[in-house]
Amino acid sequence: MTDVSRRNFVTVGAALAGAVSTMGLGVQGARAAEGGHGFMAASSAGPDAPDGPGPHGKKTPGIQGISALCEVTGGGEKVYGIAVEYDVAIDPASLSPDTYATAVFPAAKGFFAGMPQEPDKNDTTAAAKPRPVAAIYTSNTPALRPDRKSISGRYVIAEFTHDPDLSLPTTDSDRVTLIQDRNVRTTGGAVYAASKTVWSNAGPHGNSVVIRGVDAWEQNHWWWDDTRSAWLEYSIYLPKSFLAKGGENRSYPLLLAVTHSGTSPDGTCAQTLTEQCIASIWSLPEEQERHECVIITPRYERTTMNDYWEHTSDVENTYRLVESLLGNTWNYGNPNLDDRRDKVLKIDPKRVYCTGWSMGAMTSLWLMAKHPETFAAGLIIAGQQRPSDLIPLAKQKVLIITGSEDNKATPWNEKCVPVWEQAGATVVRPAEYLDPARIFPVDAQQKLTDQVNGYLARDGNITFLTFDGVDHMGSARKFFYIKAARDWLFRQVKS
Repeated sequence: MTDVSRRNFVTVGAALAGAVSTMGLGVQGARAAEGGHGFMAASSAGPDAPDGPGPHGKKTPGIQGISALCEVTGGGEKVYGIAVEYDVAIDPASLSPDTYATAVFPAAKGFFAGMPQEPDKNDTTAAAKPRPVAAIYTSNTPALRPDRKSISGRYVIAEFTHDPDLSLPTTDSDRVTLIQDRNVRTTGGAVYAASKTVWSNAGPHGNSVVIRGVDAWEQNHWWWDDTRSAWLEYSIYLPKSFLAKGGENRSYPLLLAVTHSGTSPDGTCAQTLTEQCIASIWSLPEEQERHECVIITPRYERTTMNDYWEHTSDVENTYRLVESLLGNTWNYGNPNLDDRRDKVLKIDPKRVYCTGWSMGAMTSLWLMAKHPETFAAGLIIAGQQRPSDLIPLAKQKVLIITGSEDNKATPWNEKCVPVWEQAGATVVRPAEYLDPARIFPVDAQQKLTDQVNGYLARDGNITFLTFDGVDHMGSARKFFYIKAARDWLFRQVKS
């Protein structure tokens, strides 16, 4: 039986209620997004989906449905556009920014991405807010294009403006609406007339949403150990080259990305990927082009580590998951997809990394200390442990980043510095604080990159950096975007 927590039960209920209410108002409801690479997504499209066994209904001319185009940022999941699906290819010359009236429903009152016991963001009674189209183009897939240029296809992409500060908390749900205000012409010359029909991405199986860098993950995997009656739920990202022919003959770096306690007690695999960018930033296409790797992120039933330095069995189970992947026997890719069915995944044992924020950073520190032979390096964002428990890190490669206003992570790591040095570590701990204003926009980080690389070049095996004026929550939203830190992690290779 599918695991149903309070939160995903509310989510499904809200989606069904939304579908009923919109149909009652005469709003055209779109079907749920089909396909996807995750096992659950691929299995839930239904028989009438384009890749399902059928029966397939004949398409009527015009709009077939719409999808919200989202991206997970430091501030949570944000709506960056709407994909409009037609039955045939559309002539881009017939489009203009005012072709459609587009709107996004705000997140429910009280929602704050990544916080425990938060309300379902889609359970909102507020009206959809108009959002202007910044760019419009055609495509062959329901996805944003970095160049914003049209290619032949039956999707029209209405893209919104992106705020360059990716740390700002989201105010979006993932429900959108669209009205075709102007005529649209197909490449064959047919004209689809403007209409007052209000299209919604709400459907009977939930909202139709495409999330860049996240839809490629396989969710709801289980590691298990029958001898101890233990199990652990996790999600995994498989590199594109592994899915290509012969990919099973290559060995890949492995990144363990552990999220925070806010997604643990009542969360889902989807929330570990969408409420913060801790895991999902590493699977963005541009990041995979630079640092191709396998990524795993656990989904815990409870908080794994508390402020008394105590932890649950899930911490060691997380290591057992890593250990099982290092055995090069993992062959649990989605059996419904030809590009991964029964392929055996191979991991490079010299390139195993860990990262995390808050509880995830605490878990990463503990795992590195208890299993020093496993990890090539760790990127620790705002996490701490008891200094006496972290002595083994003196021989490992660690980059720790905190905020000056973090009253736990910063002072506790300060207490670790002399312990590490006494145990033989070379610790680089600059007295100056770094400027968080240099993080965004992410394509203008050169001054920050030079500064961070300057500290990393001092040949310390532990580098501990602190940014001025940033608190604990702000560290999650900002620090994973430090390109120099991500690049440093993947440069490390275990001897």
